[in-house]
Amino acid sequence: MDFLSNLGIFIGQNAVIDFINQFFSWLIPEEGVTPGLILNISLLAILVVFVDLFRSISKGFLLGLYELYRRYRPLALPTSNFPKISILIPAHNESAAIRKTIQSILDNPYPNKEIIVIDDHSKDNTYEIASAFSDKGLIKLIKRMEGKGSKSGAVNYGAVFATGDYMIVIDGDTVIERTALSEMARHLSAPNVIAGLGIVRVLGGDGGVNNLLTKLQEFEYLIAFEIGRRFNSLFNLLIIIPGAFSIFSTKSAKKVGLFDKDTITEDFDIAIKLHKVKGDIAFIPEARAWTYCPNNLKAWMRQRIRWSHGQLAVLAKHRDASRQAYQHHLRLSFYDMVAIDVVLLFLRLSGFVILLFSNTQHIIFTMAFILFLYHINETISFFTSIALAKDKNKLKYFYLIPVMVLFYRPLYSAIRIYAYIKWIFGSEIKW
Repeated sequence: MDFLSNLGIFIGQNAVIDFINQFFSWLIPEEGVTPGLILNISLLAILVVFVDLFRSISKGFLLGLYELYRRYRPLALPTSNFPKISILIPAHNESAAIRKTIQSILDNPYPNKEIIVIDDHSKDNTYEIASAFSDKGLIKLIKRMEGKGSKSGAVNYGAVFATGDYMIVIDGDTVIERTALSEMARHLSAPNVIAGLGIVRVLGGDGGVNNLLTKLQEFEYLIAFEIGRRFNSLFNLLIIIPGAFSIFSTKSAKKVGLFDKDTITEDFDIAIKLHKVKGDIAFIPEARAWTYCPNNLKAWMRQRIRWSHGQLAVLAKHRDASRQAYQHHLRLSFYDMVAIDVVLLFLRLSGFVILLFSNTQHIIFTMAFILFLYHINETISFFTSIALAKDKNKLKYFYLIPVMVLFYRPLYSAIRIYAYIKWIFGSEIKW
């Protein structure tokens, strides 16, 4: 029986009952019947799902144990003496949000800070809005005219005017919470910590537009930071620092040459460079910032293509990170990213391609089983994130789990594969 015949059963009379009965007969066959699951040609696709599921369960278990441990043994950090922090805000056409960004930093009670806004080739009135603050002596305002517009170039340009012990880079559409600066300074005072990152949440869509896509990104950011960043920080495996909100030791950042201009994912690039000089990167969940995200599919796809293309480019650039000369945690994080984000992605695709073209008798049952496992995986990740998060109001997004499984993550996987292929064939991605 081919795929179309199975589909006919699925949508015919008594479809649900027939499908459930046949699914369980396939999944748990009667005695003497060959198990369809074990010998199915789509075994590769199923095994990949179990890898994802195992990672989610193990991460949730270990993070839960760690949180219980920290309740009885709080993290001991030196008392911060309020070192000077230079906040660099590279801004390109950020007139819609730059005022809120600057004001959120001015409202922060941290006493020893300077704000440097770098207007990077803006064609709107970003500079004029920021001028209202610089005219009062509240910020340093720099207009970058030479060269081409780029975030790395803007940050490097602004760093020349920075006088702080630490530099924080914040996007021009990001606002920070009142305790963010003091928490970052406190964690950076720990021995051997030369950089740090906080939690980034989605404030809304660009231009104040909120829709299904922006909610899905809120969902995604929640899991990425509450599980992904937390888990990696347990083993010092953080090699991506969010460009929207990160802090560096000024001395260490300048030692590695600040941001390179040969990549469009400069936050990933500088994190690896900092690891190479044998410094630790701290995850600071007490420091939170809120940013805006793409509000339409075209802008979102452009952003994710840029991220994925840049990720592979940086991995290739720093392929020497796997050498014995570097710290073991850098090598481990490098291999982990290659295995999970690249190799497993293509294995997942291969499994589904084999499944779709196998023309096996129980293809629909296999697909249903895979989707069922992915729903379990997403549910585990979501509730683990809620349990770890400071704000529990994201629980309202539970209903988005099927949309994440059926639409958002498959589309993002396709975009990543497209971006990787473009990099492999030498195609450039513009900002």
